[in-house]
Amino acid sequence: MEKIKRLLKKLKIIFFQDGFYFYRGLKRYDLIIYDDIFPHPVSGFRFEEFTTLLKEFRDSKIVMDNISYNHINSSKTLHKDHIQQLIVRNPGIKSKCKLKKGLININTRLFYCLFLNNIFKNLVWIEKYKIPFVFTLYPGGGFQVNNSEIDRKLQRIFSSPYFQKVIVTQSYTQDYLIDNQLCEPDKILFIFGGVVPQYSINNPLINKEYYLMGKPTFDVCFCAAKYTPLGEDKGYDVFIDYAKKLATEFDFVRFHIIGGFTEEDIDLTNILDKTTFYGYQDFENLTVVYKKMDIIVSPNQPFVLRKGAFDGFPLGTVVEAVFNGVVALVTDNLNQNIFEDGEELIIINNESEDIFQKTVTLIEKPSLLRNIAEKGRRAFLKVYSSDTQMSKRIELLKNVISNN
Repeated sequence: MEKIKRLLKKLKIIFFQDGFYFYRGLKRYDLIIYDDIFPHPVSGFRFEEFTTLLKEFRDSKIVMDNISYNHINSSKTLHKDHIQQLIVRNPGIKSKCKLKKGLININTRLFYCLFLNNIFKNLVWIEKYKIPFVFTLYPGGGFQVNNSEIDRKLQRIFSSPYFQKVIVTQSYTQDYLIDNQLCEPDKILFIFGGVVPQYSINNPLINKEYYLMGKPTFDVCFCAAKYTPLGEDKGYDVFIDYAKKLATEFDFVRFHIIGGFTEEDIDLTNILDKTTFYGYQDFENLTVVYKKMDIIVSPNQPFVLRKGAFDGFPLGTVVEAVFNGVVALVTDNLNQNIFEDGEELIIINNESEDIFQKTVTLIEKPSLLRNIAEKGRRAFLKVYSSDTQMSKRIELLKNVISNN
């Protein structure tokens, strides 16, 4: 192997970066995907999009890294286990899964990835080998607004002669890129919402119970990753304050915390015996949990985690909840909502009193709770179906490949 590396380097067809060797091999792919956490089961949207693309494009592969496992408190040693689980479920893509190690053939007509950080760190070798690229600019992953350093990164990416198109999932992102003259409008493909697992879409909602319609409790859930001690960016502190108000008035309410939070994070006086913690869950387990829930509360706030950082609307965990008949109470500080407020979801502000009052209305009107749940589910199923989300992505990638 070392002799091969030295020969390739001597012939100037190998590029060394961060301990890895990139080279243009004889085998040419139509599509190469890169990701830094796939196939971790908690990242359902990656799982859905990448497996779909690998199946759709015959000459494709994904280069998998595990450097972001620590962001969700997972050991990097689990990466190989997760890859094996992926292959067991999708045996047809086994040959398309490549660990980022040793020699990596990057001879491809198109490179694709998600998030700003991932495209930026690969840009050096992409340009060295003159590879056309497309990426999705989701919120997070290094993307912040009104940040001069981030803007310089975006300008560097969008000015590359090999940049083809960027997919954005939020109108706020699209407006930011255009208003700040970072990217030409015709280089942007806007697809609201993002890719989500189709597990709940493809399975009918059966045996769903609601408060006073199958169960005596009113079950409230919160689901988010933990990035700050009190979870202020996700509104966890607001949620706990709201939960205490609700529990004081109604003895039959129960609270369910999914994600990175534990009973040690915030004082839970008066609600600890009514609260269950689940930790991080993969998307299939989320379905089981959500079928017991009445509402999900998501009081997340932009620009709290870091200056210029914001979440997508709504969070993917909220989308999965609505698929399973749960009413979403969500903030919309950046005016991203395309759904009918009060009919398909409920918009809240970041104050516990506002969330409390809107929850009381649902407790007092169980029929309204179910009505919003059913209308919301129908609307979300349409927006987040694979036909809506993946077909546009596949069409774009095929068009770029055919022109290269």
